Amino acid sequence: MLTQQDLRHFRERLESESEVIKVRMAERSRDSRETVREESGVGDSGDASTRLNDLDVEADEDALDRVTLTQIERALRRIDDGTYGVSEFSGKPIPKARLEAVPYAATLVDEPSPEPE
Repeated sequence: MLTQQDLRHFRERLESESEVIKVRMAERSRDSRETVREESGVGDSGDASTRLNDLDVEADEDALDRVTLTQIERALRRIDDGTYGVSEFSGKPIPKARLEAVPYAATLVDEPSPEPE
């Protein structure tokens, strides 16, 4: 069972991780806009191909970050409603070590993860 101190600790970790992700996404978006503005002139096809690949990678990173943000928001709601640290799959307690490794974990390691919202 998690103590109030544990819950405060995990809330702080989740909020901090959420902020880091939001900043990273904003920087990535700003960098992409600046690059598009800078490269709006004529360039060779190799440069364009490389930039398109970079944009694809950035889109994939943004998608992963959005999934993680959703998981963090769900974990914060579980803290608020008193179900944090309990598997959404089995109802069993999630080990503290797992929560330290992945504070937004919603299941035990050997259980299926919940579907994203």
